[in-house]
Amino acid sequence: MKYKWKKLDEIAEVTKLAGFEFTKYIDYVKDGKIIALRALNIKNGELDLSNVKRISKEVSEKLPRSKVNKDEILLTYTGNSYGNCVIINENDKYHLAPNVCKITPNKNLVEPYFLYCYINSYGFRKQMEGNISGSAQPTIPMKAIRKLKVPMPDMNIQKNISKNIKIIDEKIRNNKQINDNLLA
Repeated sequence: MKYKWKKLDEIAEVTKLAGFEFTKYIDYVKDGKIIALRALNIKNGELDLSNVKRISKEVSEKLPRSKVNKDEILLTYTGNSYGNCVIINENDKYHLAPNVCKITPNKNLVEPYFLYCYINSYGFRKQMEGNISGSAQPTIPMKAIRKLKVPMPDMNIQKNISKNIKIIDEKIRNNKQINDNLLA
């Protein structure tokens, strides 16, 4: 089957929390309503909320570009955990923290779960590895992330692939939960 490949920035917006935004606005507070998602919160395609930092809803509202919404994909791009990603399934709960970028799919061009699955793939990770800069702290620059290639089958094929992978992912999640309960 033949299909086109597109650069990530042709099918999605890619952004991050700017350094000045973090320095000027982000203040972690115990009673904050919004979870600031850091690289350590993204593991194996899931959110790990066992160690979170919070910010106020007011601060999150001041920085709309780095608010996180449903169907957006978060990707770590710095440190040994670079390349971990997760797709968000709810609004008004999360915000970007440093070392995590947000990928907002253009839903007219790409099915969000399809894009998440590809970003979570070996092929995408190999592309990221080819763009690492720095040795002590590996980093993939935003400019390079935006240029990574994504296969673009027809939208109906994307939706079908997404539907089938979601079913498998849900079964894996359910089995893991059952195993965790049996071990508890």
